[in-house]
Amino acid sequence: MVLETPEKKPSVLIVDDETVVTQSLAAFLDLETDYRVRQSQSPHEALSLLRESPVDVVISDFLMPEMNGIEFLLEVRKLYPEIPRIMLTGYADKENTIRAINEVGLFQYIEKPWDNDQMLLVVKSAVANKGLRASLTERIRELDSVLLAHSKLSERDEQLREELSLACELQRSLLPDLSRFSGQLCFSTRYEPSLDIGGDFYDVIPLSNNRKAVLLADATGHGIQAALSTAVVKFAFTSFTNYDVSPTDIVTGMNQVLTRGLPAETFVAALVAVIEPDARRVHILNAGIPHPFVLRRSTEKVERVRANGFILGVVDESLYPSDPEVVLEMDAGDMLVLHTDGIGDAVDSKGVQFDDALMKELLLEHRRWEGDKILGALIKESRTHAHPGHDWDDITIVGVELR
Repeated sequence: MVLETPEKKPSVLIVDDETVVTQSLAAFLDLETDYRVRQSQSPHEALSLLRESPVDVVISDFLMPEMNGIEFLLEVRKLYPEIPRIMLTGYADKENTIRAINEVGLFQYIEKPWDNDQMLLVVKSAVANKGLRASLTERIRELDSVLLAHSKLSERDEQLREELSLACELQRSLLPDLSRFSGQLCFSTRYEPSLDIGGDFYDVIPLSNNRKAVLLADATGHGIQAALSTAVVKFAFTSFTNYDVSPTDIVTGMNQVLTRGLPAETFVAALVAVIEPDARRVHILNAGIPHPFVLRRSTEKVERVRANGFILGVVDESLYPSDPEVVLEMDAGDMLVLHTDGIGDAVDSKGVQFDDALMKELLLEHRRWEGDKILGALIKESRTHAHPGHDWDDITIVGVELR
């Protein structure tokens, strides 16, 4: 008989000189999670505990008599750089908070008195972030090792192909099953990576009040690293499932995760659309994706949605600029068309791009077609337009139609 090893539960260490703070926060986490929660009122004692047994997340107060939170978390960082560090601060501690972000590399700071929902989301994100970064780093290391071996030993080509095939299968498994959202909405998608695997990604999650959130994302680069980055993007997006959130909440929250979870020099362009089927309304926040279109079948018009924004994973939440959301009213039969830049970057032999004007013309020409056929026509015309030597980027198109 083979005995199964029980899965190790995540652990959190709370450090604050006020017993009421550590006890109340520990009681809340015990109630809402299955994490192992440890407490200490002394930074020196906490460091001793960490040397004996590391944890997954450290939460520290700023004002403590033995040493302040910055000094304590610097020592934690020296011991275990990979542990996410969260600081509790007062409203008047903005200057010290900025200093902590720069010196300690905080995962997040939370003002007292904290909001329980925010605290729970931050702690869960920190726990998942630690595990995801470790898995992502290990996977990249393994794949890089395979690629290095392939460059030296040509006879290992078949092994590399198997690795790439596995990575391709893993990435496609991250894409959603949109049939579970059938009802008031009809989804159409086309996903064509330029290599076996790519950096484009899309997803749909349910929100509160019968709303749906649609994500379209494009990670910088091509191939393995860009594809693996989509795993971090999916985690950041799906953490908002069933919450009462707006596109702004989702985009800024994703940016918090991506600035800490993406490999160096990797960034993500993204667009989030929150759809209210009952109100026939869509809220859009763009973060670097090409402007989407709305095909209005009843009036035989195509509108370009001018939503702009800053890409994700570049600056942390304290500096991230969030543009206003764009709100659209949609009628039955209208279709929202989201696309990454791969289709619009197609260039013919004279240097003419397959631009917005051509896409609008095609959408209007095929307005009576079903959504999937319309998206197929866009890609077909884009590939026909491009010259034979065009260097293709990943192409992803998502259509959302109100029934």
